[in-house]
Amino acid sequence: MRNNSSSNGFRHLTPILIVLLALLFLLEAMNLLTHAVVAVVWPILFGLIGLVKLEEAK
Repeated sequence: MRNNSSSNGFRHLTPILIVLLALLFLLEAMNLLTHAVVAVVWPILFGLIGLVKLEEAK
């Protein structure tokens, strides 16, 4: 039998990361963040979303 306790911890992480990604682009559009910062951070957030989805699929 599979233990679902570890996957429950990741259930809300994907939507949070997507909101952070959207907030990142919004702050850049408002000129509160530089393009250089966004160019470094968005791939990291996108990669974290992928890792969370892989963990959820286990």
